Amino acid sequence: MRNFVWMFTLLSFLVACTSMNQIDGYERVALPSILSAGDTVAATKTNGDRHYIKLVSVSDDAIVGTHLPEGDFGTVSMGAVVGSGITIPANEIASIEVETIDGAKTTLAIAGGIVLLPFAILGLFMGAAAGDL
Repeated sequence: MRNFVWMFTLLSFLVACTSMNQIDGYERVALPSILSAGDTVAATKTNGDRHYIKLVSVSDDAIVGTHLPEGDFGTVSMGAVVGSGITIPANEIASIEVETIDGAKTTLAIAGGIVLLPFAILGLFMGAAAGDL
C-alpha cells in the first residue's frame, strides 16, 4: 500500500506539467501562425459544441484534427467517437485553447521528484528490512 501511495504521488507531479492556455486575438491573425499540426487544442464552436482534438493540419480557413478522450481539463468532445476526424471552419470557432507545457509546474515536479526520490528509496529499504516487501 505504501508503494502505491509513493507511485501515485510521483505520477501526480508529472501529470501537472501541462495547462490549457486561451488564445486571444486568433481572429485577427492566420491560424497557421499560432497553431500547428500536433498541437492539442480545446475548440469551442459558435453553436456551443466543445471539441478536444489533436490537430492534423491547420490552414487559414479551418483546423482539422482527431478527437481525443475527455481531457484532464474537463474538456469533452461533444458526442464524438475517440479517434474520429473533425474539420472546424475558422469562422465557426468561438474560442480556442492550446495545451502547453507549463515551465513552473515542470520545474516543481522535477525538484519534487529529486527531493522525494531519496525518501522513496529509504522507504523501500526500510520496508524490506522490516519484512513488509
